[in-house]
Amino acid sequence: MAGRIGRKYVTCMELVFLKAQSTSMNIKNSADLRAAIQELEIRKQLEKKQLAESFEVLKESLKPINLLKSTFNSVREAPGLGGMVVNTTLGMGAGLLSKRLMVGKSAGLLKKLFGSAVELGVAGLVANNSGTIKSAANQLFKNIFRSKKSDEAIKSV
Repeated sequence: MAGRIGRKYVTCMELVFLKAQSTSMNIKNSADLRAAIQELEIRKQLEKKQLAESFEVLKESLKPINLLKSTFNSVREAPGLGGMVVNTTLGMGAGLLSKRLMVGKSAGLLKKLFGSAVELGVAGLVANNSGTIKSAANQLFKNIFRSKKSDEAIKSV
């Protein structure tokens, strides 16, 4: 990283050197004063640039989509928590689907109560047995795609 300050092009190493030097300024004449002023101006420009970069990073991280991404990443990286969230979500989705299939959009009070009980039961069942359901679904998909490939091989003969 390097910066252009005025007419002078300054590299990172020079900026670090200038920072180290500027902590102990011994000004004895007007040339030393001009050099100290120039060093302070360079430091001011560097700190201003760093502040602007930090502000842009902060502004980007506070966007709603980035907040959601960071939340999902922290949930995903937490051991065991991501799997529980997925299992619960699958259970709730299956429960809502089963209620919708059994009850429909308009129903009487008893039918709605029965639908809610079925929804809770299916949601709990799916959430507790998600591993078994996932393996069964994987096996089903493998059989479906394998049978298509074998059917294509038989047709080509």
